[in-house]
Amino acid sequence: MGRRNDADAVSGIKLYHRIFPYLMDKRNDALVYYPVTIDMTKSLQFIRRRNMHAGEHKYQLFTVIAAALVRTIALKPALNRFVVGHRFWQRRELSFNFVVKQSYSETGAQRNALVRCEPDMTFEEIAALMRNAVSQARNDDESREERVLAAFFRLPHLLRRLLLSVLRGLDAAGRYPKSLGRIDGLHASAFIANLGSIGLPSPLMHHLYNWGTTSLFVSFGRLERTRDGYRESGIMKFGFTIDERIAEGYYFMRSMKLFQYFLENPHMLEQPPDLSEATAPGGEASP
Repeated sequence: MGRRNDADAVSGIKLYHRIFPYLMDKRNDALVYYPVTIDMTKSLQFIRRRNMHAGEHKYQLFTVIAAALVRTIALKPALNRFVVGHRFWQRRELSFNFVVKQSYSETGAQRNALVRCEPDMTFEEIAALMRNAVSQARNDDESREERVLAAFFRLPHLLRRLLLSVLRGLDAAGRYPKSLGRIDGLHASAFIANLGSIGLPSPLMHHLYNWGTTSLFVSFGRLERTRDGYRESGIMKFGFTIDERIAEGYYFMRSMKLFQYFLENPHMLEQPPDLSEATAPGGEASP
């Protein structure tokens, strides 16, 4: 069956679905786009209520969105799978990556913030991890990722291409260096893009990357607010890009409905989930 240092092989996949990696060899051959508009009124109320007593650490809608995604992946763990070598793999950790700009300008540097979670984490625990990740990305003089890239670009062009080929081979063999995996945002469960932070009203239907193992990309646009007297409401547009090889369409649909449910009922994120309710097609993942 083969082994990986970051995931376990999944058995029991239906024959109909097992053929997909052979028909669609690369991740970008298997893209499915799912746009959805979600009522964020209760999430706005949730954030406003928490920020009344939050002190200097204010909560953002982005935190609720990330927590809802983590909870969805925890309860729909097939979203945390990927395909490599025509095989299905269940990732051993739950993580997400997002970009942090050090300043909102055309010349402002940007860094990846990679957050690793436990499946049973609550909103508050995820918020603390995100605060630390953002603070580190904005305040460190040089990130580990930048040091690695600086060393890479000191190599001659031919050696760079050779090194990337070696790393691709190691990843295909399940031996991608763990030290690189700790800083490589394209080996995360999901990539989240907050396009509303740069003023875009709608998300982009983004591609996935053939590099790495990330099978899920989530982007969202600017909150569209409305006010009726003292009552403020709002909607937000989301765009999901998914590698359709990892699960069936009905499973994706149910997963997106669950994500929407948590954003429309964010108080559910304050308590740990019942992981006995997690569902995924196929058999057990085995090391």
